[in-house]
Amino acid sequence: MIRTVDAIYENGLFRPLEDVDLPNQEKVRLLFLPESEAASDDDLSAWAIALLAERSPSFAFLADPREDIYTLEDGEPVE
Repeated sequence: MIRTVDAIYENGLFRPLEDVDLPNQEKVRLLFLPESEAASDDDLSAWAIALLAERSPSFAFLADPREDIYTLEDGEPVE
């Protein structure tokens, strides 16, 4: 389950600003976006979305050559 939780970095630790309801010692992966770089409270910037897509295994299937179904003959060039 992916969640967004606001936190404060303090003395070398990230302190969530709300209850995260996780078991003690649960490992998680943090992707942090400083508030100053966020587009708004409920939106990620285009850069952050691209970074998430790049690092997420969700798009790994695109590396499969069978997914590359288009050729240079498809469509028209964009100028």
